[in-house]
Amino acid sequence: MYDTKKLETKRLIIDKGNSESCKKIYEYDLIKCTEIDSQNSLVKFEEPPDFIGDNAKGYYNECQESHMFDWYVYLKKGNIPVANIIADRENIIEKSIELSYNTHPNYWGNGYITEALEEILKFLKNIGYAKIVIHFYEGNNKSKRVCEKLNFKFVKKEKKLYEPSNKIIDENKYVLEFE
Repeated sequence: MYDTKKLETKRLIIDKGNSESCKKIYEYDLIKCTEIDSQNSLVKFEEPPDFIGDNAKGYYNECQESHMFDWYVYLKKGNIPVANIIADRENIIEKSIELSYNTHPNYWGNGYITEALEEILKFLKNIGYAKIVIHFYEGNNKSKRVCEKLNFKFVKKEKKLYEPSNKIIDENKYVLEFE
């Protein structure tokens, strides 16, 4: 059940990633450019993180064992990686799973993450999830707009430790429940 299935939209291919795609998506320190904790500057990593590594098949086997889906979003035109979407932190009793996502800054404002999430939401509903959860820190207005476009409902704000600056800031919780 936890196989990261290939999905498609008009403009996008949503599929398993590889080391090269991961490094491309995460070439910038995305924490420093999302307006969280008043940070908004593009800073490239000297060595981008590579969550997949040289053994993509092994990585995706680990994802399945961990009840996790890990999609990379590619433009159909040119097969360019633009984003990463993860579904994990499943709650079997509530039939819920949490989504997190990152988009390469060069592709912000094009609606790619919203388009990809629409397809992923259909997939998750079809395999039996009743509730999808998204958390994001206060200041991340891009994530707030995505949640609102996809009809997620604001549930609550909680104080959380934001480790990069070691400060307590608000984290927002949004939920989408399928009928």
